[in-house]
Amino acid sequence: MNKNQQGAVVLLTTSVLLVTALMLTFGSYRSVFYQIKRSQNEVEARKQQWEAEGGLECGFTQFKNEGNLPPTITVCSMKNQVTPVFNAILTGYQISSASGHSHLKKNIVFGGSLSSGAIQSSADVYFHSSTTFSTPDPGVLSSDGWECVALRYRSRYHYSSMDNKGVVHGVPPYAGFQNPSGADCSNVTGNDHLSNGDGNDFVLDSSVQPFESFFGVPVEKHNDIRDEGTFSVINGSGTPKILANCGQVLATLINAGNHHLWVEGGCEITKAQYNDLVDATASTNGVTILIHDGLMSVMGKPSTGATSNHLKGVLFHLNVDYSPTPADWVSYDANNHLNHVPSVIEESYRTITSYYQHGAFTVSGGQYFDAPNQAAVFFDSLDFRFNKDVVDNSRKEFTQIQWQKGSWNDL
Repeated sequence: MNKNQQGAVVLLTTSVLLVTALMLTFGSYRSVFYQIKRSQNEVEARKQQWEAEGGLECGFTQFKNEGNLPPTITVCSMKNQVTPVFNAILTGYQISSASGHSHLKKNIVFGGSLSSGAIQSSADVYFHSSTTFSTPDPGVLSSDGWECVALRYRSRYHYSSMDNKGVVHGVPPYAGFQNPSGADCSNVTGNDHLSNGDGNDFVLDSSVQPFESFFGVPVEKHNDIRDEGTFSVINGSGTPKILANCGQVLATLINAGNHHLWVEGGCEITKAQYNDLVDATASTNGVTILIHDGLMSVMGKPSTGATSNHLKGVLFHLNVDYSPTPADWVSYDANNHLNHVPSVIEESYRTITSYYQHGAFTVSGGQYFDAPNQAAVFFDSLDFRFNKDVVDNSRKEFTQIQWQKGSWNDL
């Protein structure tokens, strides 16, 4: 091979090596550029994630400062307009927050875990005549409709005439109730939540614990709730204890600005006291009346001149160390109806009754009975209108607002 041929071979080999090196270099650059771009995307995604998380925390702070759903929701990030969105759920509220492609959801709960149910009772429940749930607790929305729980009870329940009106015809169950499809209570075969007393809107729940679910502490620690400073405590007298002129005492305290009342002993709200008490609640966001270790009786509206207002609040009857006997009712107006001879109340309920409700009566809020092995008797017409805002307003004074464990949803 002559020198010219050798030179050509060397030049060709060098060219091939240079081209190969250039190809490898360009390939390396492409990989580097890809890695840089990927890193930039990851940084941007992480920034969006952080902003969305910040939106959740910002929303939680607004909720906690207000003690409930804030009336005005503040934008949390002016740059990207991150604004938390609140939706009511069974256990509290769900906050959602979005930034770019990051969409996050998390649930806020009030301490305790209050199940659905306009009336909840560990006591047996007896409805003698007409009862209407103009607004049940809507509960959870499924593809078939709302859960619509009117009553959640632990053991026994008797009814004569029952009517669940659903959630589309009456007053909404809370402000801002979202029902864009106009769905009513689920009412399909095998899933009847819009019944006349015998459907899934009347729930037998052997584990229902109204006090613990409502206040977030075991019933054995009920005195801690009583003594923590929110309740105005009024003591009855005698054996068993009774608070004289109970309805008038409660009305006077409410008008003086005391909206959380705890009565030690029995309480009867007579027809003569009904108007003053109900009217006192009307100008509030809802009162809490808890009767502890005693009989409770609500005798309904007066026959003439009854107020058009509804009792706005939570009625809670709690018996821990007290067991009723028929003789305990002797000094109550309720005794003339409950223990009349012969009585129209089934004997197995009548003899263990610790709560009695008589006459036309409308509650806007919630009603809870924690009195195992006792009975709550509703003798006459009741019109119940569940109001979640009133219930939440009552609970917020006693329970911590917190994130629900396991509710994180990163989409």
